[in-house]
Amino acid sequence: MHIKESVLRPLDWAFPSSPINREVIARLPETSDSRPPLLFVHGAMHGAWCWDEHWMPAAAARGWPCYALSLRGHAGSDGGAGRHRWTLRDYVHDVMQVIATLPRPPVLIGHSMGGLVVQRVLELYPARAGVLLASLSPFGGLNMAHHMFKRHPADVVLGLVGRSVPPRHDYLYSEAMGPERSARLRARLTSTSALNQYEILLPRRPLPSKAPVIVLGGGQDGFVPVDDVYATARWYKAPVEIFSGMGHMLQLEPNWREPLDAMLAGLDAL
Repeated sequence: MHIKESVLRPLDWAFPSSPINREVIARLPETSDSRPPLLFVHGAMHGAWCWDEHWMPAAAARGWPCYALSLRGHAGSDGGAGRHRWTLRDYVHDVMQVIATLPRPPVLIGHSMGGLVVQRVLELYPARAGVLLASLSPFGGLNMAHHMFKRHPADVVLGLVGRSVPPRHDYLYSEAMGPERSARLRARLTSTSALNQYEILLPRRPLPSKAPVIVLGGGQDGFVPVDDVYATARWYKAPVEIFSGMGHMLQLEPNWREPLDAMLAGLDAL
């Protein structure tokens, strides 16, 4: 039986994403083996740098080739002037372009909005695996908006009228993160795209993944509620682990090694 499947969707060939210079950070192990490369995709407001603080050097030291890109309009990639018109489709294009440069099919690791981008890439591309880290739900962000509304109602209103949601400490980090380090990291953030905020909010029917998936979340996450993490894992029939004392930015938390160890152990078991 032949199954008809769209590789290029109408929007992709009718209105292709514009070419752009992307920042890609690499951390490679001293000796190469058969491990697939890890390709890290950051969330809104961040850049490739958020992976290179801890996770990339530690994973490379354990034999994993590591790459992280900055999506267009973020950190060292071009497109900052057009940041507010970029869509998730453009970010999917960025990830696919970087995949094409890698020596082998990678494991895709997406955080927050980057998790949503990875989900959409996995609908099209058979990666070695996908890891969704504090990822937005594949079903839309209404529950996330309600979760945020309980903390800071005015921020949700800002998002609905197209303004950037403030990157507050209690959205991003747990009680264990010191205020000075939190302030330093948040000073590196950029504003978000209004189009992205609307795309994230709207419900959507996801397609199945072409690769196995692992799901990780933080018990003190101020953006993504734990219910959404479990719902994502159920959809992908994926193993899930919640780190009770950690916030949204699992890769930058003081106990960042815990989720990294869990992820690498899960990848070794696939």
